[in-house]
Amino acid sequence: MQKPINNTIHFNLIQPKIFNFLQYHIPEDDPVRKLSAILEEMDFSKLLQVFSYKTKVHPIRMFAIILYAYSKGIYSTRNIENACVENIKFRFLLQDSKLPDHSTISRFLNKIEEFLPELFEQFIKKIFEMENISTETIYIDGTKIEAYANRYSFVWKKSIKNYWNKLNVKIESLVFDFNQDFSSNFSSFFEVCHYLQNLNINFVYGRGRRKSKEQKYYELCIEYLEKYRKYSEHFQNLKERNSYSKTDIDATFMRMKDDYMRNGQLKPGYNLQIGVISEYICVYDVFSNPSDSKTLIPFLEKAKSSDLNIKNVVADAGYESIDNYEYLEEKGYTSYIKPIYFEKSKTRKFKNDLNRVENLIYNSAENRLFRKDGVELKFIYSSKNGRKQYFFNPETQKKVGYNSRFRTLSTKSQENISSDYGKRLRMNRSIQVEGAFAVLKEDMKLRKLKVRGKSSVLREICLFCLGYNLNRLIQREKNNRKGTTLHSLKTA
Repeated sequence: MQKPINNTIHFNLIQPKIFNFLQYHIPEDDPVRKLSAILEEMDFSKLLQVFSYKTKVHPIRMFAIILYAYSKGIYSTRNIENACVENIKFRFLLQDSKLPDHSTISRFLNKIEEFLPELFEQFIKKIFEMENISTETIYIDGTKIEAYANRYSFVWKKSIKNYWNKLNVKIESLVFDFNQDFSSNFSSFFEVCHYLQNLNINFVYGRGRRKSKEQKYYELCIEYLEKYRKYSEHFQNLKERNSYSKTDIDATFMRMKDDYMRNGQLKPGYNLQIGVISEYICVYDVFSNPSDSKTLIPFLEKAKSSDLNIKNVVADAGYESIDNYEYLEEKGYTSYIKPIYFEKSKTRKFKNDLNRVENLIYNSAENRLFRKDGVELKFIYSSKNGRKQYFFNPETQKKVGYNSRFRTLSTKSQENISSDYGKRLRMNRSIQVEGAFAVLKEDMKLRKLKVRGKSSVLREICLFCLGYNLNRLIQREKNNRKGTTLHSLKTA
C-alpha cells in the first residue's frame, strides 16, 4: 500500500539534505538557486492534494525540474530525463529524490494541467513583489502558432453546409419515392427508417442475386443516416468557426506567414495571446478565432481574474473595434490602441482626401455629415441598432457608413497614443510584447506545438511562459534593470 505524503513538512529546495557536496559547485547567484527561492514561498497545497500518495519524485521537485528544463530549452520528456542524470543543477533541485524517467514526467504533466494556471499566477506575483513592479500598464499582442496536426486534415464549414443541403434533398427524394412504391404516407425520413427496421427483410448479396426494393431502401437509409451523423458531428465540432482539423479538433485553419516572400499558407493552428507587464508575461490564452479584435474582451476578463491592477491597455491596430472601445471605456481602462488609419493619417494624400470617412465632420445634434469643403452628404437611413448612419456622397455617387460613436472613441485613442506618454508606451509595446514573441519563437523554438487539444496546448504555453519569465528575471538582475517598467525614448 502506498504511503501518503506528509503535507505539513517543509521541503527545503535551497539547502538539500543529501547532496550537500553539490552546493560548492553551484554559485549563490545561479538561476537554479533563484528558482528554488521563489518556489519556497509558493503555496502547493492543491498540487499536493492530487499526489496524496507517496511518489517516486516529490511533486514540488518534479515541478521545479520541469520549469527549469523549459527555461533552458529542454522540452522533451526524454531529454528532461537525461538532464536529471547528467546535469548537476537538476540533481540539486531533485535533492534526495529518485531520478524520474520520461513516463513519470509525462504522467505528472497530464495530472497538473488544471493546477498550472494558479501556479503561474503565484509565480508572476512573486516576481512582481520581488521587483516592486506596478501592474497598471499591460501590452497585448497575438501570434499564430501551428498546431500538432496534419495540414490536409481540414473540414470546411461551407463544404459541410453544401453536403448537408444535398443530403436533405436526397432524403426528401427517398421519402417521396418510398411512398410512391409502397403506397404509404410517411412524412419523415426517420419514420421510413423505423418501418424498414421492423420488416423481416431477406438480405441477399453477390453477383446474380437481385436485391428487393426493401433491401435497396434499407441500405440507402443506412447510408444517409451515417452521413447525417457524420455531418452533425462536424457541425458540433465547428461551432462558430469556419474550419477545424480532424487531427486536432480544437485547431482552426489560419493563414500564417511562412517563407521570406510572406506567401501565407492555411495551416491548423491557435491564436496565442499574451499580456506583458514590465517585460514579464503575466497573462496568456489561446483562441480558435484568428482575428485579434475578437479576443481582447475575453483576454482582459481573464486578466481581471488574476487580480492585476490594470489601468492602461496598449495594443496595435488589430484590436480596434467599437465593441473593444466601449468595453475599455465601461471598465475604466485607458485605451492606447493604435487606430488602423494612424500611419496613413500622417501622409499628405490622406489629409487631402476629402471623401475619406476619417476626414468627414459630423454634427451629432442635427445628424448631419459634411466634408471639410462644406459639401453636405445626404442622410439615407440608420442601422437597426442605431449605431451606424448611412449617407449619400453626391460627388462619388456612393453610400457612406458613419459610426459617430466609433469615430469619437477612435479619435480619443489616437490622442492618447500621440501624447508624450503614449509615444513611450507604443515604443515599449514594440520592445516588450513583440520582443517576448521573438524570444518564444526564435530562442525557445515555440513555432509548432507538440501536443493536441486546447487544454494540453494551454499547459504547454504556460510552461513556456514560466520558463521565459524565469530567464527574464535572471537577465534583468544581470543588467541592473530590476524594478524598471519602461524603456526610455532615445533621442538623437
